[in-house]
Amino acid sequence: MKTFLTLLVCVVAVSANAVVRDETVTEIENRILRTALAKVGETRMTEWTGVGCSAWDVATCAGALAGTIAACVASGITWGAALAGCISGIIGTGDACWDCVCDVIEWLGMGSC
Repeated sequence: MKTFLTLLVCVVAVSANAVVRDETVTEIENRILRTALAKVGETRMTEWTGVGCSAWDVATCAGALAGTIAACVASGITWGAALAGCISGIIGTGDACWDCVCDVIEWLGMGSC
């Protein structure tokens, strides 16, 4: 019984000292890139049924937009149409990935437009 109580006290002490910290933009970007790489491995390019972009374009744009997506997520915009608006506002209409933003968000599992 003493061993159990000692162990319980240690667990409580360690848990109380745990510090929650926000992810950095770089950590978020790395998480997005890992997700994109995993998705490429599990998605057959001929099976993609996105709105308007090919599977290749979506995968390429996911990599290209990872930093921008991370900046939006770090600012608190994390899902769907709001995330698309944030990304689109940063990259502008002249960017090659402009038309694929919604497909990228959906493909990464971050909502839909």
